[in-house]
Amino acid sequence: MNALRSCFEQLGTHCRVEARHTLLRTGEVAQRLFWIEQGCARLCVIDAEGRETSTQFFFEGDLVGSLESLLTGRPSVQQLVTIEPCQMRVMDAGALLRRAETHEALQADLQALTQRRLVHYVNLYTSAIADTPTQRYLNLMVAHPRQLERIPLNILAAYLGVSAVHLSRIRRKLKNAAPAPGL
Repeated sequence: MNALRSCFEQLGTHCRVEARHTLLRTGEVAQRLFWIEQGCARLCVIDAEGRETSTQFFFEGDLVGSLESLLTGRPSVQQLVTIEPCQMRVMDAGALLRRAETHEALQADLQALTQRRLVHYVNLYTSAIADTPTQRYLNLMVAHPRQLERIPLNILAAYLGVSAVHLSRIRRKLKNAAPAPGL
C-alpha cells in the first residue's frame, strides 16, 4: 500500500470532520476516497425501516469509500459515516484512477485493496450464516481488540446482528467466564 499512501500524501487534501459526519450518502455515486490518518469510520446499510447495520469499520491507515460505487459508477447502496472525529486525506477518485492507469504499483495497491474488501465481505457473509453472535464477537475480540473498544455498543450490536441488550449479555457472560488474572 506504499504507492497508494504516497499518492494520497502527494495529491490528497487534508480535512478534519466531526463524529457522526456523513461522508457518502446512500444513493450518491462515490466521487471521493478517504485515507484515515486519525479516527474511525464505518460503512453501513439502512433497511426499509431506517435501521442501520454496519458492514465494515475503518481506522488509522485505512482507505475508505464505496468501492462498489466507485468501480461501477452506480449509486452507493451503503452510507459512509464517521464514528469518531477524523483527520483524513481526501482525494478525487477519478484522479486516483487516472493516475493508476500509468503507475503499476498504484494499480497493484488498488487491486490488493479491492481483494481485501472482497475477502472481508465473504467472511462477513459466511460468519453471519455459520457463527453464533458470541462466536462473531470473540472473533472480533481476537482480530481487533483495541479497535473494538472504540465502536459504540449499539453500532457493534447491529453489526453482529443482535440487540444492544443481547450484546451486553454476551459481554457479561464472557467476562464472568474468563479466568481470574494471575491464575
